[in-house]
Parts: sequence; C-alpha cells; structure tokens
Amino acid sequence: MATAKTESKSDGYPDASEYEAEVRAELAEIRSDIAALAKSVGGYGKVQATDMKDRATQMSDEMLNESRRALKKLGKQVSSLEKDMEVRAREHPLQWFLGALGVGMVIAMLVRRGE
Repeated sequence: MATAKTESKSDGYPDASEYEAEVRAELAEIRSDIAALAKSVGGYGKVQATDMKDRATQMSDEMLNESRRALKKLGKQVSSLEKDMEVRAREHPLQWFLGALGVGMVIAMLVRRGE
C-alpha cells in the first residue's frame, strides 16, 4: 500500500486526504449558508406574521366600523317605521284596532289547535 501512495503522488494526482479536506471545507461552507438561509427565512416569516396581524387588525376595525354604521342606519329606519306606524294608527284607529283584533283571533285559534 505504501507503493500506491507514492505512485499516486508521482502521477500528479493529489492525495485523498486533500480531497477530503476540500470536501469538508465545502460542507462547512454549505452548512453556514444553510444556517444563514434559515435565519433569513425565519426573519421573513416573522415579518409576514406581523404584516398579517396588522392586516387582520385593520380589517376587523373596518368591519366593526361598518357594522356600527349599518346598525345606526338600521336604528334610524326602525325609528322612522315606528313613527310612520304611529301616525297611520292615529289617522285610522278603527282599522288598526280591527287588524290587531283579527291577528289576536288568528293566534288564539292556532294556539287552541295546537293543544
């Protein structure tokens, strides 16, 4: 085996240990590149998570404000309908009384039928 080493050196090829050292150096460089990549990906993930959180907060605030506006508008409509019904009931009290009486009778018949 000693002759093989001397023959490979005399052929001009580097020794196997030189290849091994080169491979180890490249592997170390690859490991450091992977560590740097993992760090970058982690930072990117944190930034994206923060951005998504901010967007979600903004959207929820917008939805809350929109809901408040819709509720306010609905309250105004209900108030307007209530006033309109009051005015109509005052203009035609007999019709409203007979209508309420009819609705009450229908409900009473349904309740009796259910028993």
